[in-house]
Amino acid sequence: MANRSRYLVATLRAIGVLDLFAFFAVVAPRSWINASHQSLGMGDFPSDSIAGYLARSTSLWYVGYGLLLWYLAADVQAYSRIIALIAWLVIVQGGIVVGIDWAEGMPVWWTVLEGPCCAGLGVLILILQRWSAKEGLPETTLSRTEST
Repeated sequence: MANRSRYLVATLRAIGVLDLFAFFAVVAPRSWINASHQSLGMGDFPSDSIAGYLARSTSLWYVGYGLLLWYLAADVQAYSRIIALIAWLVIVQGGIVVGIDWAEGMPVWWTVLEGPCCAGLGVLILILQRWSAKEGLPETTLSRTEST
């Protein structure tokens, strides 16, 4: 692995591990979900089945996303196009999430943190990917000239 690539690998794995923590929401008792909801200052968690379904299924998607990032981190050069696509999607998602948070009346602190942090992670991944790719250029160029 290229020396600079280790930062991209570490970032993808760190985000992946954080997303894996969402598994707790998949299996948590509803009382824990309610307590978390209250601790965030949002009152009682809705008792409707759809609310529980959405919370748990969304959390499961985060778990899958975390596993995907961990997998992609195993070979950032081979998966560079997928990593770039994910980074761009995360940037766009961050902008859309700000609008969703605002439209749904989420607390200001939530709106200010969630979307911009999401987009910022996408930008960070793109920067680290570009930075690590620059290190790999001379080696790639050299191997091409040796094979001819």
